[in-house]
Amino acid sequence: MERGLQWPLGIAVSSDNELFVADGGYAYSLRPGDGLELLGMLFTRGFPGWIRDVAAADAGQWIVTTANGTVARWRPAVQEHEQLASGYDQLMGVALAPGGAIIFAEYLTGRVLGLQGGNTSRLASGLDKPMGVAIGGDGTVYVAESAAGRVVKLSEGKAQTVVDGLKQPQGITVYGGKLYVIDTGTKEVLECDLAMGARRTIASNLPVGAPLGVIPKPLGGVRGFCGPMTSMSGIAAGADGTLYVSGDADGSILAVRANQGNARVRNRGYW
Repeated sequence: MERGLQWPLGIAVSSDNELFVADGGYAYSLRPGDGLELLGMLFTRGFPGWIRDVAAADAGQWIVTTANGTVARWRPAVQEHEQLASGYDQLMGVALAPGGAIIFAEYLTGRVLGLQGGNTSRLASGLDKPMGVAIGGDGTVYVAESAAGRVVKLSEGKAQTVVDGLKQPQGITVYGGKLYVIDTGTKEVLECDLAMGARRTIASNLPVGAPLGVIPKPLGGVRGFCGPMTSMSGIAAGADGTLYVSGDADGSILAVRANQGNARVRNRGYW
C-alpha cells in the first residue's frame, strides 16, 4: 500500500531533483517515478521538530522552519540537526539567498528576518501575516503577505507591491524571471512576469487551503513537541521549470507545467 501524506506544507527541490516534502511531524523525499521515502519524524533521532517550510541547502542538507519557532539545518542521512535560531513566533516561509543568508518570515509579528554568520537582522516589519518567501536571481526578497492579499518585494526595509488583488497568497517561488504564487483563497497558481508585470492563472481548482466559505481553526501546540500547527501550502520549482505544489487539503503533491501559454497539472497524487 502506498504511503500517504497527512498535511503537506513546505516543499523544496534540490539541485539533483530531489523533492523534499514537509508533512508536519514527518518529512519525506520524492523523486520523479519513485514513491515517498520517509526521511524522519518527530520521534526519529536528530529530527528538528514539526517542520513547516524548507529550503534546499548543500547536498543532503535542508534548512527548515519549525512550529517551535526555530530555524535549523537538518542532515537526514546522519540523523542530526543544528539549531541556527530560536525563540520566534510561528515561523513560516524560508529561503536561501545567493550569498548564503537565510531569509524567513515570522507570521504573527509581521516580520521578515535574515540570518547569516550567526547574526540575525530585520529586513521588514509591519507586514500582515507574511507566509511564503522567495529570492529572485538578483537577490531580491519576495514575500507573500497573506492577510493583505498581495506579494511584496523588500528594499531598504520597505515593502513594495509586486502582485495585488489576491485573496490569500501563501507559497511563492521565482523561476526564469517569473514569480509563481499559490492563492489558497481562489485555489489557483498565478504567474507574474517580474520584468513586464503581466500575470496569468496557470492552474486552478487545486486542493489547497480550506474549502471555500470555511474559516479554519488553527490547531494548538503539543507540549514538548511543537507549537501551533498552522497550515501552509508550499510551492517549489524544479530545474526544468516544473512547479511542485503541496495539496494540503487532500494530502497530495501536484506537478504543474506551464507550456506554450497553457498549463497542465500532472499526476494528481504523488509524482
